[in-house]
Amino acid sequence: MPIENSQFSWYWLAGSIIPDIDHIFVLCKYKLFSWKKLVDAEKFEDKYNIHFKTKYGHSILGATISTLPLLFINPHGALLFFLAYLLHLLLDWLDIDEKQYLFPFSKKKFRGFLPIFSILERIFTAVLFLILIYLYLIL
Repeated sequence: MPIENSQFSWYWLAGSIIPDIDHIFVLCKYKLFSWKKLVDAEKFEDKYNIHFKTKYGHSILGATISTLPLLFINPHGALLFFLAYLLHLLLDWLDIDEKQYLFPFSKKKFRGFLPIFSILERIFTAVLFLILIYLYLIL
């Protein structure tokens, strides 16, 4: 987690997690309560016609609507939240599953190249985590 003036940022943490709230909705809607069902559905979204990254949570619209209430509480915190949300969307771009980042302005769908839960995705995540640790230690 990035820090601000040597302080942990709850805004950054929330902004990086909130986009995945749509996953909870999908889990409940399709009753994917076992780990095996969840992993299978995440890996093969097209096979089951289930999309975990909804157009409401994983879009610029979702980022904007989620950030608006924070502007009234703490404008600087809202900026951190919004940037973390956008970074989350940017990192999700690499996943092979379908996303509609420009909803409702465009129905264009984006797909990355990394299969969900693949070795390549885990290696990429580990490398990003090591870079984060390195940056955290030197800053």
